[in-house]
Amino acid sequence: MPFVRPWSSKFIPYACLFLSGWTSLTYELIWIKQLRLVFGGTLYAISAVLCAFMAGLALGAWGISKYLQRPGRENLNLVRLYGKLEAAIGLYALAFPFLLQGLTAVYPHLVDPLSGSDFTRHGTEFILSTLLMLPATFMMGATLPVIGSWSIGARSANIFSKLSFLYALNTFGAVAGVLYTQFFATQVLGIQGTNQSAVVLNGLVFFLCWFWKPGKNIEEPASPRTQETTLLEEAVPSRGLGLLLLIVFGYSGLVALASEILWTRVLVFPLGSSLYSFAIILATFLFGIALGSAVAEKLLGRSRWVAKFLAVELAIGLLCLLMFPAFDILTEWTLKADQWFYALENTPGSTLMDRSMAAFVFMILPTVGFGLIYPLANHIHFNLFGNVTGTLGNSYAVNTIGGILGTALTPFLLVPLWGIQKTLFILYSVLIALSLAAWAWHSGNRFKQWAVSLTLCAGIIIGSYAALTPSTAAGQLGEHNLARVEINTSPEHLKLLDYKEGNFSTLSVVEDKRSGARTLYIDGFSTATVSHSVGGSAYMQAMGFVPMMLHPDPKRALVMCFGTGNTLGTVARFPGIEVDGVEIDRNVLSLAHWFAPWNLDPLNRDNVDVTVQDARGFIRWTDRTYDVITLEPMSPIQAGVNNLYSKEFYEQSQRRLNPGGLMMQWLPLHLVGPTDALAIVKTFQSVFPHTSVWNSYLTRIVLLVGSNEPHVLDKSRFDQQMKNGEVRRMAEEIGIYHFLDFMDFYLADGQSLGPLMDRAAIITDDRPLLEHSPATLVPPLKRDTDETFLNLLQFRMGRFPPVRGISQEEVYFIQRNYEMRTAQRFSVFSQRYQGPGAEAFADKQYRVGLEQVQSFLDTHRGPFIRLSDSGWQ
Repeated sequence: MPFVRPWSSKFIPYACLFLSGWTSLTYELIWIKQLRLVFGGTLYAISAVLCAFMAGLALGAWGISKYLQRPGRENLNLVRLYGKLEAAIGLYALAFPFLLQGLTAVYPHLVDPLSGSDFTRHGTEFILSTLLMLPATFMMGATLPVIGSWSIGARSANIFSKLSFLYALNTFGAVAGVLYTQFFATQVLGIQGTNQSAVVLNGLVFFLCWFWKPGKNIEEPASPRTQETTLLEEAVPSRGLGLLLLIVFGYSGLVALASEILWTRVLVFPLGSSLYSFAIILATFLFGIALGSAVAEKLLGRSRWVAKFLAVELAIGLLCLLMFPAFDILTEWTLKADQWFYALENTPGSTLMDRSMAAFVFMILPTVGFGLIYPLANHIHFNLFGNVTGTLGNSYAVNTIGGILGTALTPFLLVPLWGIQKTLFILYSVLIALSLAAWAWHSGNRFKQWAVSLTLCAGIIIGSYAALTPSTAAGQLGEHNLARVEINTSPEHLKLLDYKEGNFSTLSVVEDKRSGARTLYIDGFSTATVSHSVGGSAYMQAMGFVPMMLHPDPKRALVMCFGTGNTLGTVARFPGIEVDGVEIDRNVLSLAHWFAPWNLDPLNRDNVDVTVQDARGFIRWTDRTYDVITLEPMSPIQAGVNNLYSKEFYEQSQRRLNPGGLMMQWLPLHLVGPTDALAIVKTFQSVFPHTSVWNSYLTRIVLLVGSNEPHVLDKSRFDQQMKNGEVRRMAEEIGIYHFLDFMDFYLADGQSLGPLMDRAAIITDDRPLLEHSPATLVPPLKRDTDETFLNLLQFRMGRFPPVRGISQEEVYFIQRNYEMRTAQRFSVFSQRYQGPGAEAFADKQYRVGLEQVQSFLDTHRGPFIRLSDSGWQ
C-alpha cells in the first residue's frame, strides 16, 4: 500500500505546470549570472548564453513531439513523464555548479578569451553554453508539450481553450520565478541557495506527479492520441497559407524578443539600470503574455481563427507604431521620474510601484497581444502537423527560434544599422506587411484582395513614417533621441555634442554651455563629468596619480573601465610606463575625443593598448601581471556591477599583481548607502592585507588602495617625479603642488578601520549584496554620504601616514600642517551638523576645534557616528 494517498484533482498537474515556469526562469536568471563570470559581461557573451538557453527550449519542444508520435507511445502516462522530466531538470541543476567548473577549465584551451576572432570566440561561447545547458533546457522545452498533450488528448478542437489556460499558467509561473529570484532569493539565499531552492521545487513536482492519479471527476484523455478529431473551423487553411501563418508566428516571436530588448533599452532611462528595474521589465513582459493567453478564449471566441490571428498580429504592429510619439516625451518623463526618485518623501515601495506602473503602461497592450496569438496559432497549425502533440511541439519550437533570431539580430545588426526607433519601426512594418499578405491569401487569393492589402500596407507604413518620424538625431536633447537632462538643470543651458545608440548601450555627451563641463552618459547614467574648474575631474586623475606615485617603480599598469579616459590618460603620462586599458563597450572609446582637453588623447599614445572586453573577464583570463591596477566601473548598485566589487574579483586581481603591486578601487559614497560602503571596504580589505583609504579634496569619491605588502608615501620619489614637467602639470591639475598636498589625500589605513568593519558584510559572487542595495530604490541623502565619509575620516584623527624620505627638520613642519588640514576637514562636518568644535571651527580656531572633536571621539560609545541636525551622535 502506498504511503501517500493518490490525489484525484486536476489541480495537481496544473499547479506543477505553474512551478515548472517558476523554476525555468529561476535557472535561466542564475545560470546566466554564473556564465557571465566565465565569458564576461559583454553583450556578445550574454547574447550567446541567452540564445543557447532558448535553443535548448526549441530543441526540447521539437524533440519531445517526435518522441511522443512514435508508434507504441500512445499509452504513456504523460503526467508521470512530466514528473520525470522535472526530476531530471532538478538533478541536472544540482550538478550544474560542478559542470560549470569543468567548462571554465576547458574554455581557455578552446579559444583565446581576450584576442582572436570575435566570431570564433563568441561562437565558441554559444556552443559551450548550449552543451552545458542543453540537457536541462531540452527538458524544460519538453514540459509544456507533454502536459499539453495530456490535457488536450485527442480533442484537437480544444487546443485553443486548453492551451490558452496552460500557457498562461506556465507563464504566470515564470513571472513568479522572476520576482522570487531577483527580489528575494538571491539576496537571502545566495546564487547557490537559489539554485537549490529551485531543485526542491522540481523534486516537489516529481513527487506530486508520480503519486497523482486521475479521479472519477477527471475525464481521461482519449486514447490512442493518433486518432485526432477534425479541426473545427469555418475554412481550414491550405498548406501554403498554413506555412505562411507559421512564418508569421515565428516572426512574431522574433518581434516579441526584439521588442523586449529594445523596450528595455528605452525604459532603462526612467526606471534606471538596477537589478530591480530589469526584473520589473521582464516580469511585466511575461505578465502581459500570460494575461493575454489567459483571456484569449473569452476575448476572441471560438470561430474565425485565422482572421482573428491575423487581426491580433496586425493590431500589435499598429499599436506599437502608435507608441512612437512617446519617445519624444521620454526625456520629460525621465526628468519627472528623477524628481520623484530624489524627493524626500520617496519610499522604496513607491519607487517599485512607480516603476512597475511605468513598465505596465508601456508594455501591457502589445504583450497581451503576443499572449493572445500563442494559443490561436497552435490551433491553426494543427492542419500542418496533423496531431496535437506535433502541433504543440513544432509551434513552440518555431516561435522560440524566432525569439533566438530576435535576440541575436537586434543588438548586433539592427540597432547599429538603424538605431532603436527605426529598428522598431521596421520590425512592426514587416509584421504588418506579413499579416496583410496572409489576410489577402486567406480571403481567397483574388487580385482585388491583394491590391487592397498592398495599398493598406503601403499607406500604413508610409503614413506612419511621415506622421511619427521614427528617426534618431543628435541635435537638441530629447528630440528624436534618448539623451538625459539632469534635474535642476535647464535644457537651454545644455548642448548635445554627440549621441550613439550602440549595440551595447545608448551613449551621449552633453556640455554645459555656462561652465563648459562635459558629461558622458551611458544608458542615461552620468558616468563622469569633466571641467576646467578646480577639482572638476580630480578624482579620475587621482585614481591614476595616487597609485602611480605610491608605487616605487611602476613599469606596467592596467586601467579597467575607460569612461572619459582621464584615469588612463593620467597613468599613461608617467615616464617609462606601459598601460593596458579595458573597456566593455567599443562605442565609449569612439567618444573619447570629446574629452581630449582633459584626457590628452590616450588612445593615440604609443604606450597604451586598449582591449574591448569585460573587466571581470579580462582579469580572469589575462596572463599578464601588473605593478598598478585601477578600476572605475559604473555605479556599484547597477545590475551586474557587483561582479567588480566581489571578493572573488579582488582575489583574481590580486593574482595579477607583481610583488609590491597596488590596486586602486573606486568607491562613490554618493551612489551607495553607508552599509554598502562599509561592505565594499571590508570586502576589499579581506583580500588585500595592506589597505589604505584616500580622498581627493572633500569630494564624494573615496579611493581604496590595496597591496600584499605595506605601501609608504615616499617624499624622495615624489620630488623626483615632480621634476618631470608632464607629471608636474598633471599634479597641479588636481591641486598637488607639494608633498604635503599629496599626503592630504590620505585618510586612514585599513587596520585602524577594524572597529567600523565588525558588522559589515562580505560581498561575494554568490551573495551579490550591492544589487539589492536600498540605494537602488531610495538614493542616499547628502547626510548619508557625509556620515559615511565622516566615519572613515575619524580614523585620521591623531594618526600620521607612513612616510619616508623626509628629514628631521621637515617632520615637525609636515606633521603640524597635516594636523591643520585634518582639522579643516572635520570643520566642514562639525559646522554643517552642529558637531563638536563647531563654534571654534567657525572662528578658525582649528586646534581648539580639533581637540573638542578628539574629546567627542574618546567618549563616544561605539565606532559609528550618526549625523543629525542637532549634532553628532
